[in-house]
Amino acid sequence: MPDVTSAYKLKYQSNVELAIQQRTSQLERGFTYVPDLRGRQAQVLDLVGLSEAIVDGARGGDTPNIDTPHDQIWVRPRQLEWGKLIEKEDEIKAITNYESAYVQSGAAAIVRGRDNIFAAAVYGSKFTGQDGTTTTAYSSTNRLVAETVGSNDGLTAVGMNVKKIIRALRLLEEQDIHIEDEEIYLGLNAKEVEDLYSDITYVNTDYRSKSVLEEKRVREILGVTILTTSRFPNLDADTHRSFLWCKRGMYYGDFEPVTTTVERNPAKKYRLHPYMENWFGATRGEDQLVIEIQNHFP
Repeated sequence: MPDVTSAYKLKYQSNVELAIQQRTSQLERGFTYVPDLRGRQAQVLDLVGLSEAIVDGARGGDTPNIDTPHDQIWVRPRQLEWGKLIEKEDEIKAITNYESAYVQSGAAAIVRGRDNIFAAAVYGSKFTGQDGTTTTAYSSTNRLVAETVGSNDGLTAVGMNVKKIIRALRLLEEQDIHIEDEEIYLGLNAKEVEDLYSDITYVNTDYRSKSVLEEKRVREILGVTILTTSRFPNLDADTHRSFLWCKRGMYYGDFEPVTTTVERNPAKKYRLHPYMENWFGATRGEDQLVIEIQNHFP
């Protein structure tokens, strides 16, 4: 039973860090990174709402003092962890080989866990208020594209299509969002990406030249980057929720980067038991930067 030296442990840590960097997150591109998050929670945004300037104020009048909505947005760390007992004979090779399942499987699990946290930040509740103790749910009021948009009769529930993206962009503009200045993302599952590709290819062909199509997939359309993800939930048995959002409305960061340990487990015949842990957080800022799109699926 060979000793697990510090050099072996450092090698495992570096392999895991590299493997995580090489893994492609489904949603990370659509979020803004916030460095140096610490503690049980951290404030990521001091949110000041919209206000209107006074036009042609009274000559000699008082200096204006215009009230604006004001709120703080907080993010809390969530724990991601993974571990797997090594039962193979060559224990040292299992932790020092970059291609080992004990490196690759763990790294993939951490990235998938982060994607779950990213997705929940888009549509879930967020922590607000002066001390971050208020829980605020996402509201789709005036920010919802119904599943009937794009149907021939306007009444039949249909899958993803170009008209739904156009409607979502309109809803952003109706909330004084200048979409030309925004980096916009849309998270769709595999079925919705297929629906959108078919719609562009066979129905709304005018938009084909305005889209980036690769291998029967839509990468971008109308300035909106498509992210393929299965992390958003169903509304019911026949309806899936997808979301379109502006990147500046989403934030994430590490409260503690991924750390690893490799110790012998006395409860399992002293076999090596690699372990990974990451404290990670993400949150939504302004709700008006997020549009919910509902899509029918058979």
